[in-house]
Amino acid sequence: MQNILAPLPPQTLADAQVQQIAILLAAYAADCAQPVSFTTAGKVTKTFQADPGSVQVLQQTLAGLSAAQATPAGFYWVAADNTQVPFSFADLQGLAAAMLAQGWTAFQHLQTLKAEVNAATTIAAAQAVTWS
Repeated sequence: MQNILAPLPPQTLADAQVQQIAILLAAYAADCAQPVSFTTAGKVTKTFQADPGSVQVLQQTLAGLSAAQATPAGFYWVAADNTQVPFSFADLQGLAAAMLAQGWTAFQHLQTLKAEVNAATTIAAAQAVTWS
């Protein structure tokens, strides 16, 4: 039998702030990893995975094809529903930009919430700052 201990309630405002920021960081990471919708130059709109592994593969693909600035004949990217979507090099760049924009928006939101947590004057006020 596994013994799971609940985290101790914060004893100080500083403890509450650290705990709440950790919660916000987890929410930020989850928000950044949400799939993104993207429309290719061929007018195909699909949702694509944006988890860290997918982002890394996209970055590696862009790096590998950067000298040619083109994709090989028949190249495709796999959508979240496993559809093989024809992709050009510009499409890869556009998908990367969509993922970057999603992450940037989430990062700005995180910074705002962290400032609210750090400005809190009570434990309850720090804990009231949530990702939304």
